[in-house]
Amino acid sequence: MHETLTLPTADGEMGIHVVRPDGDGPFPVVVFFHHGPGLDAGSKEAMQLLADGGHYVVSHDRYHREAPWYLLTPDMRGDKETMQRFFGVLMGTTEEMVDIDLAAVLTHLDADPAARSDGPLGCIGYCIGARSVVCTMAAHPDRFGAGVALHPSFCTTDAPDSPHLRVPSIRGSLYVAFGSADTMQSPADNVPFIDGVNAMPDGRGEAEVLDGAEHGFAVPQSPAYHEAAATHAYDKAFALFADALA
Repeated sequence: MHETLTLPTADGEMGIHVVRPDGDGPFPVVVFFHHGPGLDAGSKEAMQLLADGGHYVVSHDRYHREAPWYLLTPDMRGDKETMQRFFGVLMGTTEEMVDIDLAAVLTHLDADPAARSDGPLGCIGYCIGARSVVCTMAAHPDRFGAGVALHPSFCTTDAPDSPHLRVPSIRGSLYVAFGSADTMQSPADNVPFIDGVNAMPDGRGEAEVLDGAEHGFAVPQSPAYHEAAATHAYDKAFALFADALA
């Protein structure tokens, strides 16, 4: 079942897209933070994959302040002005804005009988959405019990609020996967983040580097999609959600 709705937020109306199994539920919830280009067809395919595993999957429109369901498509990448606008939107959408939007999503989930309310939530994110997974789990340890961050972006920075510094405050379980061939956000540039995840107590964190994969390896239909790495990462995600959201 696919459904697109509009929710009120403190910064105007925002779209959400829900993919869940047929039936009444309630189903365990996974909040889906889409990758940098937006909620494209490949992202919706990934949402369907998670829903086929028995989850209620919801993604919000990260860039709704710019335009409803703003999307960077492959044919737009060659235009300089378009790319300048895109990176302005990407970097201008702060994690504080994402958290405001998440509040509206959580309110919706609490009112939807198909979304299970008697247990922790999971979350999964790609690229810039993977950064939101880390920040969300740190900010809402009472609600999120499991997170998956795939080919993360901007998780290790020089800023005093760099996401990697928030890892010790995460109380849930976290799986992180980089591609060994990722030149946009390389594993070598994210050693503090990777080490911090692997140092999480009680075996709650795992960060690994998947051989041969590039940035975007886990998004179906992406030019960088890497079947072996994606299959491995989703197997890890399903195992994590099965354990933490049960």
